[in-house]
Amino acid sequence: MTAKWIRLAWTLAAWLVAAEGVAQHGRDTSLPDVTLDSVTVTARRAGGDDVNVGARVSSIGETVLEGNRTRSLSELLSDNTTVYIKTMGQGAFSVASFRGTTSSQTQVNWNGININPVMSTSFDFSKIPVFFADNVTLYHGNSHFKNGTGALGGSINIANTPSWQDSTRLRAFAEFGSFGMMTAAASARAMTGRALFQTRVYFQRADGDFRYLNKVLKKNPFYDRRKEAAYQQSGVMQEAYFKTGRCGMISTNLWFQYGNRRLPQPIIVNVTNHERQQDSGLKYLLGYEYEKGKHAFSVRGAYLLDVLDYEKWADNGYSDQGSLNYAHTLTVKGEYHYVHSPRWEFGASVSFAHEFAKTRTDTSGYTQQEGFVRGKKDFRVDRDVLAVQANALWRPVGRLTLNGQVMGELNDAHFAPTFSFGAALPLVARRLTAKANAAYNYRFPSLNDLYWYPGGNPDLRPEKGFSYDATLVYTPKIGKSVYVRIEATYYVMKIDDLIMWLYDYGNNEGTPGEDNVPSGGGLLLRPRNMHHVLSHGLELLGEINWIAGDLRAKLSVNYAYSPSYNRRRNFEEDATYKSQLPYIPIHKANARLRLDYKNAYLTYQTCYTGIRYTNDDETYWTNAYTIHDAEAGYRFRFGRRGTLTPSVRVSNLFDAYYESTEYYPMPLRNILGSVTFTF
Repeated sequence: MTAKWIRLAWTLAAWLVAAEGVAQHGRDTSLPDVTLDSVTVTARRAGGDDVNVGARVSSIGETVLEGNRTRSLSELLSDNTTVYIKTMGQGAFSVASFRGTTSSQTQVNWNGININPVMSTSFDFSKIPVFFADNVTLYHGNSHFKNGTGALGGSINIANTPSWQDSTRLRAFAEFGSFGMMTAAASARAMTGRALFQTRVYFQRADGDFRYLNKVLKKNPFYDRRKEAAYQQSGVMQEAYFKTGRCGMISTNLWFQYGNRRLPQPIIVNVTNHERQQDSGLKYLLGYEYEKGKHAFSVRGAYLLDVLDYEKWADNGYSDQGSLNYAHTLTVKGEYHYVHSPRWEFGASVSFAHEFAKTRTDTSGYTQQEGFVRGKKDFRVDRDVLAVQANALWRPVGRLTLNGQVMGELNDAHFAPTFSFGAALPLVARRLTAKANAAYNYRFPSLNDLYWYPGGNPDLRPEKGFSYDATLVYTPKIGKSVYVRIEATYYVMKIDDLIMWLYDYGNNEGTPGEDNVPSGGGLLLRPRNMHHVLSHGLELLGEINWIAGDLRAKLSVNYAYSPSYNRRRNFEEDATYKSQLPYIPIHKANARLRLDYKNAYLTYQTCYTGIRYTNDDETYWTNAYTIHDAEAGYRFRFGRRGTLTPSVRVSNLFDAYYESTEYYPMPLRNILGSVTFTF
């Protein structure tokens, strides 16, 4: 990069810190002429799907994203994909899992950068509003490791992309509803021939004091109200894009997020303890892309900061706890792609990340020997991760496409090789395609797994495993006004050395003894390599789009069959042998119907989640549940570009009682009304 562009990049970074104003990613928010967007995958050659031939890749369409703009990413994924979301409640901690794997085996990438938490690796999807995402793409299985190891189950990729043709300048919406729910957001954009600026601001709050049916505390169920579940979150995102001639572009993105929420207790306890958590996050990305002829490359640099401030106190004043956690990540990544000929393509990438975490824990309590005492513990650790990846794509004969990729990752002093192979063959042109993929991947223990005080285990081995999957995609031709897509995938995954946190007897300092088991007196929660998992199952997707004059209809159906269990005995009487892993439903399904007629629309959605066992031996479980949602809206036009769209959404239409996490009830029926303005 020349000195001219370096000066420009630094000037832009300084401008972003001081910038004010509103700008938004510019997709036209009007109702689409044709609703054929749910299978669209947006990819650039320098970082696209060229390394995932044979794997299942799905994308959430623009219409679905638009319909969920006031919701979190956890709600979007739960209602519209086969990914399972486990949540602690409305606006509370929510994690995702693919194909019967754990939440820590789901990787999250933002504009090509891994943003999984440095300390725990389980990503909280309740923190990300859909409003901040332009594209959401899912890679199913463990073959996508262009952003490093760890995606044993799959990866979720969030992208912000410039739209140079969009004429939308200003957009704002507000939503109000049950339980004190209020959401407000605004965005705007400014554009010249070579520069595009976009800004988004977002705020949401809720009292969280919803009514629920308590089936636990008394013999006969009774209605109660949830307590201490209020939350609020806000964020701002500033983007800027600069064209450097006809082939290059500089991009930069600054994203700040803040959340403050109470942590409600499970309904089986008499609430005497109170918890609060504040989250702050800063993400900054600076990148350059160049694409000309047969060559394409990109380079990105990112800085990530996550701050978590946790506080717990008791009514009796005898115990008080708190922690302040800082996690920093500095990442540099480069990618290159070369199209040698119509039959051969090659690519490579290299990335380096420095991770640093610092924690301060304050505790106080009452002991008979010393009375009321206070204690503090500081924790500091860092590590470096270097990854190098190479891939090749080959079209040997006809329409057959083959792909192979290898990667090596050096995590401090630990080296992990990974690889994948894929194939795709259109059996009937534009009608029937067969795909297959095999891959091997790792997940290194998180910093909490290794070093958390007092129970971390520095002797943990990485989780690792093979996956195999085969997919058939069928798109029959049914007239000119009907589009049908059917996709079926069968997969098998074997994961060894699954890390689980278990209670052991240990000393006060958590010093490991023989075989990684603490010795001494007292219960200690520590991670250990325990299970050897077999996960196999089926994923189905069906879509029908129908157009008849001004009427457009679209039906989407997803189903996942996900048995996942420990395939080896840890000891003779091991009750976990061949038991379903905790909080992994064997059955999950959802369906969404969208009707558009001129300027009016109606959406009806239903989601089914099967029973989930809450412990390793299947002796406790949460019941299956089905949730129905409906939304209706109408768009009014004024002037050349202005629109005003009021809408009403009813969630949990039939007042179903359900728990995503045991003893953490979810809201009954609730109603929300919104108004969206665009110009």
